[in-house]
Amino acid sequence: MSAFSALPGRPRRGEALRAPGRGSLSRQYAGASLLILTVSLLVLGWWVGTEIQQGVVHRTAATTALYVENFIVMQVQELSRAERLAPEHIAAIERLLAGTSPGREIVSIKIWGPGGRVVYGEQAGQTFAVKPEQARAWRGEVISHLTVPDDDENETLRPRYPQLIETYTPIRLENSDQVLAVAEFYQDARQLTGEIRAAQGRSWVVVALIMLVTYLVLSGLVRRGSQTIDRQRAELDAQVQHLETLLSHNRELHDRVQRAASRAVAMNEQVLRRIASDLHDGPAQEISHALLRLDTLSHGLPAAQRPQIGPVEQALSAALGEMRTLAKDLRLPELAPLPLEAVVARAVRDHQRRTGTAVEFSPQVQSGPDVSLSVKMAAFRIVQEGLNNAFRHAAGLEQKVELALDTQGVTLEISDGGAGLVWRGEAPPDRLGLVGMRERAESLGGTFEVTCRGGSGTLLRIHLPLCPDVPHE
Repeated sequence: MSAFSALPGRPRRGEALRAPGRGSLSRQYAGASLLILTVSLLVLGWWVGTEIQQGVVHRTAATTALYVENFIVMQVQELSRAERLAPEHIAAIERLLAGTSPGREIVSIKIWGPGGRVVYGEQAGQTFAVKPEQARAWRGEVISHLTVPDDDENETLRPRYPQLIETYTPIRLENSDQVLAVAEFYQDARQLTGEIRAAQGRSWVVVALIMLVTYLVLSGLVRRGSQTIDRQRAELDAQVQHLETLLSHNRELHDRVQRAASRAVAMNEQVLRRIASDLHDGPAQEISHALLRLDTLSHGLPAAQRPQIGPVEQALSAALGEMRTLAKDLRLPELAPLPLEAVVARAVRDHQRRTGTAVEFSPQVQSGPDVSLSVKMAAFRIVQEGLNNAFRHAAGLEQKVELALDTQGVTLEISDGGAGLVWRGEAPPDRLGLVGMRERAESLGGTFEVTCRGGSGTLLRIHLPLCPDVPHE
């Protein structure tokens, strides 16, 4: 699996980016907005209708209340000093109500004195409980609303009028804010109710048209946006599939490079093994044969000439020793059955035996991780070359090898206690071993770092992947 295909929440190849079981964005918006706008239409229409009704009722009642107050205010002034109206004042009120057009629209009227006592009307002289609307009128407010005449003092109106406009208006003392009485009158609401319903119907039509236009405009905008999103989603899906194809090719190429690197390591070791065999079986044997012939010839020479043969024998013996040592170093031991810790320990022991110096070996190995043969070979060669550098350039002082193995890979640290060096990755004549170690590590996908510890030696830090062997193609 590629790194890209492993991303959370990402659809797999060929899978649509749109969530399963859902329509396009425009269809989802159309359904949701239709429901929301319908509910909004009902709420807004009800609110507008209620406001229209209250506005019409209040306007009509306020007009009539102004008429009533202006025409009967002079007839009730005596209530400031008496509890009842004089008969002539009652007659004057009746003439005003019967002789004017606004007065004829009033189907019933009562004038209340303090304490809920009726001073004019059908129940004149009787006392009833003060209703909240009447109490507010005593405080100077004009109160009006649609009502059903179902209370006790309106028994005579109930059979004739199913709905009335009930109004309470204060009547004040002349040239004062003192409320002398409260006039309660009723108007027939049948004609007004028809007008209210017509106005409400017109408001419903206007609100519905506004909602419809809003819905169509917003749906059009969302549809265009949804089409753009769908087109971009399709393009993105195509790009994702193309990227997955590239990642698949890249993964395949990476595997091929890894296999090639593993084979290169094995082939290099085969070449070195063949060179070691050729050195051992070819030049080494010839030098050994030459030494035997010189030894035979030296016995047949006069005693005075034998010292001349000695330096030649010594040179040939030294060359034979170096050649055998070189052949031995070029030939790797059998590493496949050994765990990585034993491989590194073998390289450390070989170095100690060859150079006679001490090396501190500190392994920290977790059980379980599998290490490929190519990594074992690379680790053996890197430790071998790193310790050789420590012996040649640091006189073998404080040589130390640390090994860490876990599921993240292999980490090797090779250090010494010499003067230290500064290396920037170039390949000077005396630093070919560093270049070789770096190339071995990087060919397997690892890293190689050189750190100078300021007069207290050099530290080589190498990280190698576990790099399991990949079957050959």
